[in-house]
Amino acid sequence: MTVEQPTAGRAVAATRVLFLLTGLLAASWAGRVPAVQERLGLSPGGLAVAVLAVEGGALLGLPLGSALVTRRGSRAGAALGLAGYAPLLSVAAAAPSLPWLAAALAGWAAANSVVDVALNAQGVALERQCRRPVLSGLHAAQGVGLLAGALGATAAAAADVPLGVHLGAATAAGLVAGGPATRLLLRELPAPARPRSAGSRRGLLGLGAVASCAFLVDASATQWVAVHLRADHGAGPGLAAAGLLAVTAALVVGRLPGDRLLLRCRRAAVVRGCGLAVAAGAGLAALAPTAGWALAGWALVGLAVAPLAPVVLGAAPDAPHRGGAGIPAPAAIATVTTVGYLGSATGPPAVGVLAEGVGLSAALVLVVLAGLAAAVLAGTVPARR
Repeated sequence: MTVEQPTAGRAVAATRVLFLLTGLLAASWAGRVPAVQERLGLSPGGLAVAVLAVEGGALLGLPLGSALVTRRGSRAGAALGLAGYAPLLSVAAAAPSLPWLAAALAGWAAANSVVDVALNAQGVALERQCRRPVLSGLHAAQGVGLLAGALGATAAAAADVPLGVHLGAATAAGLVAGGPATRLLLRELPAPARPRSAGSRRGLLGLGAVASCAFLVDASATQWVAVHLRADHGAGPGLAAAGLLAVTAALVVGRLPGDRLLLRCRRAAVVRGCGLAVAAGAGLAALAPTAGWALAGWALVGLAVAPLAPVVLGAAPDAPHRGGAGIPAPAAIATVTTVGYLGSATGPPAVGVLAEGVGLSAALVLVVLAGLAAAVLAGTVPARR
């Protein structure tokens, strides 16, 4: 008995739902971190340990996701990853101490990386099946999930909803909606093992460098926009908080036309244009005379950086290689993402360290340089094959 392959249209819709759920679960947790800190009585150092556990788990999960998706396909990888990602959110909420919290968060982040590799690999398969770009729209759904999760966490905190009830509801939503969605994903054949060449590694490192620039800009914008508006422009608490909302909304809006843009322009041209626009937006934020102009600069940064990650991840399986010796799509995506994480891990702290000496506005030169570097590295982005 043969099992019918889901249609590409249903698979795109299901992948969009799964991307949305990953954003919703991540933002649900992020919005309740203060409640977790208060419940466990964590010092800033203790909270830093929990954050480190998330970063470490995310990095460890990437090779796991690569191996799993390469051997069993993105559909199985997404299902198995989600089976850990959603429940571990509730486990972290119920953790009785810092060691248990760190362990739960490390597992949660590792499962998230598995889901991340699987969904991006599914997106690449869908682009080939549909013969058109779809990854940018899929990533936009994740941004919608982040907005929904942040709003839900804000409402839950304001209404004093118990942490376990709120995150338990988020877990249930992830499992109830995610389970059926994974069954609608395309089934790809497992990728055959192929030798890796020096040429393919160099191609992926170039893409990873572009991803690192994009992740640095994204993480720096979300972490520093509110502080910059408040500290350097005297914005009130409401306007400063609106800065993060504006950047997040800009990330969603910027990804919506990304697929149509790729139909009209080469990948390298999109990366070059986005990198230059990031530099312009960060420059405007740094030199702005008022909080309003600074907010406009940050919004431009969000709009400009939004298409970069989908473009680079979609290009990973097309990285140049020698003699036909390529790398399976999941491994290529995991490699580029791993290198890209260097940007998100080092960018925001570097901005903070530089701001100690020259001020936060001047420290934004790092974001400007990251945008310019992405533009320069655009030549490493391969054309679609």
